[in-house]
Amino acid sequence: TAGYFVGSEASGRAWDQIWSLGSLPLVGRQAARQAAMYRSIPVANKACADRVRSQNDKLHRDRIQKMRPQVDTTEPSTVTMDHLRNNLKREQQLEDRYHAIDRENRILLQKMSEIMKPAGGTPRGRSAPHSLNRDSRKTTLNKITNENQAILRRIQQAQPVYNHVQWEDSYRKSYTYLKNTAEYPLVLKRQAPRAASLTPVGSASALKDSPTSPSGEHGASKGSEDLKYVFKEGKKIGKDYFLVEMATDGRTLAISAYEGDGQRTLEYVMNEREHRKLYRELNGDYSRIADKLRIQGDKLIIDPRDGPMDGPRDHRMASTA
Repeated sequence: TAGYFVGSEASGRAWDQIWSLGSLPLVGRQAARQAAMYRSIPVANKACADRVRSQNDKLHRDRIQKMRPQVDTTEPSTVTMDHLRNNLKREQQLEDRYHAIDRENRILLQKMSEIMKPAGGTPRGRSAPHSLNRDSRKTTLNKITNENQAILRRIQQAQPVYNHVQWEDSYRKSYTYLKNTAEYPLVLKRQAPRAASLTPVGSASALKDSPTSPSGEHGASKGSEDLKYVFKEGKKIGKDYFLVEMATDGRTLAISAYEGDGQRTLEYVMNEREHRKLYRELNGDYSRIADKLRIQGDKLIIDPRDGPMDGPRDHRMASTA
């Protein structure tokens, strides 16, 4: 009781001090309130108060340890039942699947053993035809193949409608007429030279020095600019294989045969008269001209036995090893 009164008097004095702070400035009032807030509760005997506080804490810990949950979280007794521990349906499905796998493996093994049997074994029975319309489809396929081959033959045997040699003759005649009728010398625009990719086959030096060129040096230099490929294919000439290339400027024909094994090149320049004659006789087929090529020593020649050939034969040949 004495401790209670003492505590009451002390708290009353504290409140009196707090209320008396109303006359202090604002900063002073806040500091005084914080000091009063963190002050401990006054007791009459600190030893008795500590003993009571420790007993209360011990009782609180005992109550917490003896606390029991309101929800039962223990293992239920039904987990020990057989229909829950073993899934009989899943086991049956697995067993059926294993039986199906074994059956497929047995069939596969039987097929492999039949394939590995020797040819002299027991002949197998003749099976039925795989398709009922097999003969009809085969007949249709043969008909289509024959028609395609006939179309190909007609295309290969078709003759060209336009003749560029006649065009060149007509152009030269027209140019001659123009020069005869012109009052002043003609100055025509020169055509731009084409790409120089044909110069290895064209052999401009051979065309320039060829005595059979009808236009002389001027015609050879002009033809070297207008050369174009007309044939390029591998051919067997004699016992060796050559890469045969043919280029023409509309008048002369330059033939080049390259042998890869011997690293040599044979060239042949055909004059305009002989070129046009062969062109008419062979219907413009340069592959047939290539079939006439022969090797005589280190020179490339045209074999005249397959057809009549007129004109001089002393063409210039070039051979490089």
